[in-house]
Amino acid sequence: MKNLIGVLVLLIAFQANAQDFNKVKTSVLINQFDAAKADYEKIIAKKPAAATTAEGYYWKAKIYSGLAKDPKNTTALAEVKTSVDNYIATEAANFPLAKENGTEPFFDLYLKNFKEGVAAFNDKNWKKAASEFDDAVKYSDIIFTQGWASSKQKFDTTSLMYAGFANQNANNAENTMKYYKRLVAADIKTPELQDVYKYMLLHYINAKDKNSFDAFLKVTEAAYPEENWFDFKSEYIDKNYTLEEKIKLYDEQVASNTITESECLMFGDAFIAGKTDEANSANNEAYVMKAADAYKKAYTLNPKNFTAAFNAGIAYYNQFTSLDEKVGDNIKALQNLNANKPAAPKDPKKKLAFDAAFKAQVDSIKKLNVVLEAPTKASVDAAIEWIEKAFSGVKDKEKLERVEKNVAGRSVDFLATLYQYKRDKVRGKDQKAYDALDAKFNEYDKLHDKYNN
Repeated sequence: MKNLIGVLVLLIAFQANAQDFNKVKTSVLINQFDAAKADYEKIIAKKPAAATTAEGYYWKAKIYSGLAKDPKNTTALAEVKTSVDNYIATEAANFPLAKENGTEPFFDLYLKNFKEGVAAFNDKNWKKAASEFDDAVKYSDIIFTQGWASSKQKFDTTSLMYAGFANQNANNAENTMKYYKRLVAADIKTPELQDVYKYMLLHYINAKDKNSFDAFLKVTEAAYPEENWFDFKSEYIDKNYTLEEKIKLYDEQVASNTITESECLMFGDAFIAGKTDEANSANNEAYVMKAADAYKKAYTLNPKNFTAAFNAGIAYYNQFTSLDEKVGDNIKALQNLNANKPAAPKDPKKKLAFDAAFKAQVDSIKKLNVVLEAPTKASVDAAIEWIEKAFSGVKDKEKLERVEKNVAGRSVDFLATLYQYKRDKVRGKDQKAYDALDAKFNEYDKLHDKYNN
């Protein structure tokens, strides 16, 4: 019984409010907006609370919507907006007053916001454009969901796109994602919307949101299968994985035989980038060798990928130069030791002990270089093997593209240096080997001008 009484009270209040505005309604229907405004103000003066009812907000919006048709009345639409927004908040269910008496205020605001949004967008006033299109979407959503538009689509696609683009340019990431998610959910796959998918992928990359990124990457690949989206996956890994995590992921994919050529190149670049500038960093050699392994794997998957072979060769070449620098440093240390050798004691016994101690110092430095001989030789041989593979992939082409010419030019220079190094190591020790290596040095040295002009 109490519930029934409550409903009756509300119904009576509604009827009373409706009757309050009957005269306003009549004036509006015959386009007598000034008269309607005067009547409205009389009602509110007698009954101020009526202004904050659904009827009060709606009829004020209708009155000022009519007054706004006069171009001289430049403030009318501002009154329409305030009244409509309050009406929406008060009668948000199905807007029965608007359905019965006219939806013009909603259309007036939508068209105003859309027009001013386009103007601001064209002027690159992104903040204003974003604000205008935010409102355009708000009103158009009501218009389309209530079925007031002649089109039966679910929302105004154009307003939604403009709102997304304007908010993106205004750096309003939250609003941008809100609009873009709706466009994606609507399964719109026009060419211009590819940038929407790219923005969302980058958003998830920067947010370090792996689950959302992985899920949306699949959606993106399905929407535009002809495009290569690997760079976004690469960027996610590059930005959000530590070097150790990249190595772990690489090893897992190699072990499961699921790694692709592109992924191998990506990991190779990441491992090379992990190399520090410290000459004696303990991790440098491991990173460089891991990079070489990744590039070699890429070449194995695609033997036509000469750049993969070249990068593998350069990784070994970098290892060679690092080891050779250590050898050079040891030789300098030995030279400094000999140059600064103190005078030996005159006492025979003390001299014997002095000579033994000095020899131990010399031998310890020499042993360092003996230890470096094998890995240095291995890195030189591996560098030659892989750089020659790269050179073989381009040397016989009649016309080289820019990248091909660059690889060819650098390859012959690196190979000349490597064979010169090997040749000089056997100088005076093995004449036959010296002659063979000297011939290889000259072969590549003579090709410098061919590929570097």
